[in-house]
Amino acid sequence: MDKVSKIFLFTVSACALGRTTGTVMRELAQTYSSLEFETIYVDVQVEIANEYRVKTHPTTMFLDQEGNELSRIETFKETGEIIDLINRLNEQEQVPVKSYAENQMSHETYRIYLLQNNVPVPIEVSYLNKTSIKTPRITAIHLLLNTCPEGFENPFPKSTALEWVQFNGNIGNITLMMSGEDQLKAEKEKMASVLRKTLSQFGIIDVTINLTENIKK
Repeated sequence: MDKVSKIFLFTVSACALGRTTGTVMRELAQTYSSLEFETIYVDVQVEIANEYRVKTHPTTMFLDQEGNELSRIETFKETGEIIDLINRLNEQEQVPVKSYAENQMSHETYRIYLLQNNVPVPIEVSYLNKTSIKTPRITAIHLLLNTCPEGFENPFPKSTALEWVQFNGNIGNITLMMSGEDQLKAEKEKMASVLRKTLSQFGIIDVTINLTENIKK
């Protein structure tokens, strides 16, 4: 009987690398029809990420029928490499399982930029990270989209949500969801100006913004 029964992909909802790993999972599902596959978004399903002591994303975890961890991969791997590991595990090969400490919550502080008289101005925002997984660039964008203290202008419409982000060197490619009405009114240059300043502390020098419609069900 095969040992591997389930494969969990732990990722962040806006992470481009996680989506690429998701494509690998779909390819594996075609090869292993008997396996259970599940994608767990660690920024949403915090309890499961903490239960399995996930420390980074994407993490691909291999489990037996009882839900016990057999092995994990803490980076992107091509389909063939994952198939090789599955076969090794199913052949009863003992793959060392690292012991991980329990996840710990942490208070983080981020510097984001909002507008005053059309000029980006820095403010500090506190964030409670309920996992041990650090996603500073994505977290900074989320905070930027959802912060609007008195006396500042946030150029992002209230319907805006982060769909996904991809960083290529020092360039950020950011896709935002918002209502069709808000897309017509969106001032992309203002949005880009505060995104560039907010992400500059992470070495990002320019951003490209793509807009897609956020359809409420």
